[in-house]
Amino acid sequence: MTGSGPTADAGPAATDEELIAAIRELGRVAHTHETTPTVRGDVLSLLRQAAVLVGDGPPRLRWYEVDAGHTDATRARNRELSTFSGSLNPIAPPMEISTGVLEDGRPALVGVVRLDRLREGPPRSAHGGVLAGLFDELLGGGQRLNGGPPGVTGRLTVRYRRPTPLGVDLRLRVWIHDERKRRVTVRGDCVVIGDDAGPTADAEAVFLRVDFEQLQAMMRNGAGGSADTPARPRATDD
Repeated sequence: MTGSGPTADAGPAATDEELIAAIRELGRVAHTHETTPTVRGDVLSLLRQAAVLVGDGPPRLRWYEVDAGHTDATRARNRELSTFSGSLNPIAPPMEISTGVLEDGRPALVGVVRLDRLREGPPRSAHGGVLAGLFDELLGGGQRLNGGPPGVTGRLTVRYRRPTPLGVDLRLRVWIHDERKRRVTVRGDCVVIGDDAGPTADAEAVFLRVDFEQLQAMMRNGAGGSADTPARPRATDD
């Protein structure tokens, strides 16, 4: 290893995904076990060393910083770093996403996830905000099931029908309900796999199609501390 970080005995080679999975496991263990002050001190020292070792590598590009002309590359990086489904995001559960079909043959996007106590709200049940985030993630991908351009979330509504349990496999499924020139409405539901009791929650989101070049320029100006107030991104015309 090069750089100014601490040295350590070389271990077996590992993938990024394995490293992130180990960080997630540490989070779960830390949440479920009490420790002594001495153990906490030892672990804290190791974690600080680990942070320096990881930080000695090159910066990881965010999804919009990769080649903007390579659509597949940006989408793949977006999935990897996503808050709810990213294999390279240690705070993601993560949710595995695939395509599917409804009973009437319409295309659907399907997410499968198992939530642990890190995402607990009511006793032994998922936090409502986590479930809303999972829906937002999947509904956002579902808006393009018919091949249309992407948009930003204008409204998200979640109806919680009954508690969503932890420690079981959940299936979230979304589909396009209505599609117009400037907006698309996507609906979805969440069920416990193998449970015939019906959905634990359902959701609906309205996405507004905007000029993404203008949106990125607005965010860049805001992040750079521009004195000018950036214009609100306008909806695109079809």
